[in-house]
Amino acid sequence: MSETPVLEGESLRAVQHRGSHVQIIASAGSGKTEVVSQRVVSLLAEGISAREIAAFTFTERAAKELKFRIATRLEQRLGPQAVDQLSGLYVGTIHGYCLQFLQQYVPRYETFDVLDESQHVAFLCREATHLNIKSLVSGNRLFEAIDLFNKSVQVLENELLDPTEMPEPFKTVLEIYFKSLDKYRLLTFGQQIARAVAALNDPLVAAEIHKSLKHLIVDEYQDVNPAQEELIRRLVAGGAHLTVVGDDDQAIYQWRGSTVQNIIAFQERYAGVQTFVLDVNRRSLPDIISTAAGFSLSINDRLEKEMKPSRSSEDGHGEEQIVSWACETEQEEAHQIARLIANLNASGLPFSDIAILARSRAAYPKILQELAARGIPVQPGGRSGLFEQQEARCIGRMMCWLVDYEWREQRGPSTAINTDVLVSEFVATFGLSKRQTLD
Repeated sequence: MSETPVLEGESLRAVQHRGSHVQIIASAGSGKTEVVSQRVVSLLAEGISAREIAAFTFTERAAKELKFRIATRLEQRLGPQAVDQLSGLYVGTIHGYCLQFLQQYVPRYETFDVLDESQHVAFLCREATHLNIKSLVSGNRLFEAIDLFNKSVQVLENELLDPTEMPEPFKTVLEIYFKSLDKYRLLTFGQQIARAVAALNDPLVAAEIHKSLKHLIVDEYQDVNPAQEELIRRLVAGGAHLTVVGDDDQAIYQWRGSTVQNIIAFQERYAGVQTFVLDVNRRSLPDIISTAAGFSLSINDRLEKEMKPSRSSEDGHGEEQIVSWACETEQEEAHQIARLIANLNASGLPFSDIAILARSRAAYPKILQELAARGIPVQPGGRSGLFEQQEARCIGRMMCWLVDYEWREQRGPSTAINTDVLVSEFVATFGLSKRQTLD
């Protein structure tokens, strides 16, 4: 990595400030990771123990980057031997911190494991009869009941709602559900936080945490949900200084329970807050920044600020940076996207240099259909739905045909499979001859 950048202005003041809580409003591309890493290094250089500092990131990937940056900057400032000081410094997700905290301070959690999303659904499937989970929906629809319960329990955990105040039959299912998780020594992501908050009700546990924690840094603070905010509040209740970093204009996880009011009203909830604004975007071209800044003015109840460019408009080589257009239908929009990509590729731009950002997975089918019609290769990101892709649909239809089972399109009725149609699909999808397909 290059030499340590020399910070100035608000960035430098954010690194050097001591004695109170800190709020850093960081626009996109403003160098917040550099500011956070240099702040941690400066604390270590002043003699603060690594064990007295914790930094929460939103993802494991962000944690890895921040750890590397801190280690690099510390070595550049104090020498290679100083990196040994990092033992005990926590840089990671809130969930990871809670699990570590529970296993260290609450003996019963020492042998607990954590279920990821897929494992949690599998657990609900396995325990469905015991939980009587079908009682949550009318009819005998197991997966509908699991989906409803999964979403409901996430709201319960994110909002720290009282399970005993839930309506029936959800209340009874919850009671059995929690007992089953404890029986198998399992935790969900949400329960890691809820159980940590509950553990801090114990004065002895809280005293141990408050004794060792002096500085807490929270990145992407605009996406913190109520349960996470309650955890943060309790962690710093013993006198630790809290530094939050974020941008209310970049809040994107309200659908998962986060509330942007956490960062907007931060100064009202915490006393003696010093705010620093990093508003210079060093990543994007001026046209992109001005468009984004203009759009942000349409957001209600936002913190007053304006993102500014650092690069010259000449960096774009005179090319048009933003082109906007609208279509009447979803199908027409997908058609225009595919046509644009085909034209770009024909002009020499590789497909691998092009990306499509969709608002949700619901937009995938029409876009994938149009791309396939033009022979454009694509790799859908995230959980796009396996059977929304033609190759997977062909295989799925073949398996149903082999066992004489009706095929059901997503959100569609079940249909019998015509052999001739199935052969034609294989020929078109995999480039096989009719003879190869039949063989």
